Amino acid sequence: MTDQIENVIAEDVSLKQVADALEAKTVATDALIDSKVSTEALDQVKADSEAQIKSLNDKVEALEAKADRPALKTSSIKESNTMDNKDMLATFARKGVEGLRAKAADVQISVDAQGGFALPTEVASNIIQLQHESSPIRQLVGGISTSTTDYSQLVSIGGSASGWVGETAARPNTGSPELAKISAVFGEVYASPKAYQHVLEDSFFNVEAWLAGEVAREFSEQENSAFLNGNGTNKPVGILNGLDTTAAYIAGDATRDFGKYQVIKSGQASSLGATSDAVINLLRSVVLNTKTGYLGNAKWMMSRATHNVLVDLKTTDGEYFLQRDITEAAAGRIFGYEIVINEDMAEIGAGNMPIVFGDFAAGYQVVDRVGVSMLRDPYSAHGAISFYTRKRVGSMLLNTEALKVVAIAA
Repeated sequence: MTDQIENVIAEDVSLKQVADALEAKTVATDALIDSKVSTEALDQVKADSEAQIKSLNDKVEALEAKADRPALKTSSIKESNTMDNKDMLATFARKGVEGLRAKAADVQISVDAQGGFALPTEVASNIIQLQHESSPIRQLVGGISTSTTDYSQLVSIGGSASGWVGETAARPNTGSPELAKISAVFGEVYASPKAYQHVLEDSFFNVEAWLAGEVAREFSEQENSAFLNGNGTNKPVGILNGLDTTAAYIAGDATRDFGKYQVIKSGQASSLGATSDAVINLLRSVVLNTKTGYLGNAKWMMSRATHNVLVDLKTTDGEYFLQRDITEAAAGRIFGYEIVINEDMAEIGAGNMPIVFGDFAAGYQVVDRVGVSMLRDPYSAHGAISFYTRKRVGSMLLNTEALKVVAIAA
């Protein structure tokens, strides 16, 4: 019994365990008294019991103090911080920077060099997430964030060699792999959503959600076009930038210069092919020109108008090449590869490039510069407030073997 009590005292136990130990000690002491042991032995038992009971009482007090101590809930703190950031944005939208200062003198108000309010990280991340949901190219390539515009990646462009040798044969040096340095090209994208003053003043209006949604929508409209056709001047470089049907671009992967996507011509001046069979053969050649390593994640990208042309293709027997069931959506795959609709892609027409195929994540990269700032303008339009919002975004042409582009050309 003494060992049990000492274990209870030494270990971090519950109040119930302490109470059980006290009760057991009391029963043990009463049993010794009933057994009529000697006075000396009884005095020793009494002294030991008092010492152990005191230790147990101390343990009880410690446990009670621990139970009364408020618990630290990290999730509540995180939620509180998030709420604070949303509250800051709502206050800024309704009352500006002065409203933030008046509400809490100890709030750190971050203002960038252009005088804009630096949006909280959570809000900026939410804007990028909303863009991802509305941008076809962002969905395919993802995106990375960097704290500097001096961002580069090294890409292997091959060149290594190997061979078979006998046990005693000479082993000459082989070719070494070559690396190319790819740097992101950045531009600044802006949006300027406007809200009427009386709407902002209504407390039920979720101003922070409205701002994030409007800014993301306007950013996406600008970025979607730049990711396809941007020329690198104050904007990202697009996938289709500078492509043409000269020998430098129509050459295969083995002979084409690194940094150029392969262009595959349709053979017709204003269409994908003279017949439905010709169009199907063209699309099949696009897949065949793509290396096997990129086919696992490959997708087609085209406009809705181009997709409609493909859906209407028929065999000589009048059957549709692509299964057509009017009870379901139009065909979503060609040769097993998913079709992604991007309305910023050109339609079928002379000189246009209406289709891109391949592994977009391997061939192209979106780079977001961390930080979104907002300037509140209550003066340009009476009764309304504009929120001039800006951020920097860039792109990189990564492995140009991963994407193939279809061009309408003879």
